[in-house]
Amino acid sequence: KQYNKAVEFYTLLVEEEKISNELLWQIYYKRGICYERLNQWRYAETDFLKALKIEPEQPQVLNYLAYGWIEKNIHFEKSIKMLEIAVKKNPKSHYILDSLAWAHYKKNNLLKAVKIMEKVIEIAPGESISLDHLGDIYFSLGRKKEAYFMWIQALDLAEPDDNISESVQIKLVKYEAG
Repeated sequence: KQYNKAVEFYTLLVEEEKISNELLWQIYYKRGICYERLNQWRYAETDFLKALKIEPEQPQVLNYLAYGWIEKNIHFEKSIKMLEIAVKKNPKSHYILDSLAWAHYKKNNLLKAVKIMEKVIEIAPGESISLDHLGDIYFSLGRKKEAYFMWIQALDLAEPDDNISESVQIKLVKYEAG
């Protein structure tokens, strides 16, 4: 979690002239993740786009960039297209499927979102963020008891790095308040 030091290291590597493209896209991707964790999205986005110039259909990069855009409520259509490519490249990745479902949720394509997110839970039943997302989708569909159950599970399984405990607790309090 020493993201600043990692950024410095990756920057030194990028400046090397003898780095192969196979390694260079990975460096941009990893540095982009560090920037994102440091809340420096503009730099993260730039690095993800550089990685995609080298490897245009790299599923991890497509997923990270698209999810970042979705969370910022921008580029929904482009993000969905990117995530569909990523799913084709890596159809069993619950992270990528979660992002695609979340994009559909944010676009209010709730029936698509629930179908995909339920598949995510089949693949990774203990994934707290996905359980939280499925709870949100269920709630939006009026399936409030199922939403409550998903949020309880998400809260029970959440790790500190997931950063969802507080928001899930707020949802549970609102649900219990009626």
